[in-house]
Amino acid sequence: MLKENWRFVARIQRVGDFCITVFAFFAAYYGRSSLIYWNQFFEWGLPFGGPELAPVSDYWFILFVALVSYQLVLTLQGAYSSMRLASSWQLFRMFTVSSLIVFVALATCLFAFKIDLSRSFIGLFSLLMVLSLTAERYLVLAVLRYWRRRGFNFRNVIVCGIGEQALRLAKEIYSRPELGIRVRSFADLAPAPETAKHALLKLKLQAADLPTSRIICGVPAVGKALQDYAIDEILFTDIVQVMPQVETMIVVASEQGVRTTLAADLFSIGLVKSGLSYFGDMPLIHFQTPPGDRWELGVKRALDISLSVVLLLLLAPLFLVIALAIRLTSKGSIFYIQRRVGLNGRLFDMYKFRSMEDGADRQLSLLSGLNEMAGPAFKLKNDPRITGVGKFLRRFSLDELPQLWNVLRGDMSIVGPRPPIPGEVSEYERVYRRRLSMRPGLTCIWQVSGRNNISDFESWVKLDLEYIDNWSLSRDFVLILRTIPAVLFGHGAR
Repeated sequence: MLKENWRFVARIQRVGDFCITVFAFFAAYYGRSSLIYWNQFFEWGLPFGGPELAPVSDYWFILFVALVSYQLVLTLQGAYSSMRLASSWQLFRMFTVSSLIVFVALATCLFAFKIDLSRSFIGLFSLLMVLSLTAERYLVLAVLRYWRRRGFNFRNVIVCGIGEQALRLAKEIYSRPELGIRVRSFADLAPAPETAKHALLKLKLQAADLPTSRIICGVPAVGKALQDYAIDEILFTDIVQVMPQVETMIVVASEQGVRTTLAADLFSIGLVKSGLSYFGDMPLIHFQTPPGDRWELGVKRALDISLSVVLLLLLAPLFLVIALAIRLTSKGSIFYIQRRVGLNGRLFDMYKFRSMEDGADRQLSLLSGLNEMAGPAFKLKNDPRITGVGKFLRRFSLDELPQLWNVLRGDMSIVGPRPPIPGEVSEYERVYRRRLSMRPGLTCIWQVSGRNNISDFESWVKLDLEYIDNWSLSRDFVLILRTIPAVLFGHGAR
């Protein structure tokens, strides 16, 4: 019954998407003149090929390609599968990606067949499709969730597990009735079930004001439950100790056409997040700490490239002035090149304007007893190796500017933990190495929090890990804005 309902909804959605495509086509065609008006009114300066479009009959080809492309792309994107767990943001992202693919397909067709049609029309059409498809799916999900709250269109599930993961999953299910999921029972697959654990689970369910479902024991009992009750899915949790039984149960369920799902966070380790991907036909479960492989990291890298190119061009005269000052006031090279440790332990050469005497590295062992930083890093407020020009460069962080070249090459980022030297890393405690899980940067929380006023290496690491664990593009933007006054006024610099 549930599968039939889902197929019916999917058919309705396909018809709805067909109608939306036709609607967006005509809305873009006849609405382009309005866009030209507002473009002139607000002086946006958007390029338009002309005030009038070709006859609508010339655009039937676009409509045909769009109808076929959207149906194909949306199917591949999973837009017609069950989306009861989808959020508004996931819907918007799905339809944005779909529209970008169709936009490229349309542009390719126009180029391949040398058809001269309005590009602004195609752009407006794609934008309307993103907004309309997102609104349609959101409305469908809102209606379905409304009915599920009232006991219609629900899924019966068995939660195979009696540990903390099972409890967490049950809390999530019961807190979201709009998902239409009903826990018919819990199951203990252990060869020798422990009644004490069963009682503990029921007590925890009662403490959380959740229904205390019955607990069935063993693979045969769960297999019989599949025959006796209308079970749509089995959710496996806490599976590490019962892997053989889980494998048997998956076979039993597949023979009866019942879907099975495994909790991917097998070990429930704090900040470690799990994810699923495929290598060929082999499913792989990944465990990683933040920020992981989020798509925003690609945007961060693109921004790094753009900003580093612009700043290198704009600051070229300043580079020349600093280079002359260093050359005229002290012996040695203009640039100081030092081996540093980057993303996941990769070694790279970091560039700085030389702010110390030539050969200052050879004097480090003589000054190690004066280190003012607790931990493996070395910091000394009145370092005798710093030159007169170097003091000025360090006060305003001008010595760091050549690292824009490292940013452009991909060794570093504009924002990220500062790159350590290999000697420091060799003295790291294991937990400190997570600083290396993100590309190092020119600035971070440490730099805008008084920088060298922080004398405890552990506090420094905590600030870096706080940045990594809570990373976002918006936070990078805020840190860049906070870095500007910190650099201009030399707050905490040495």
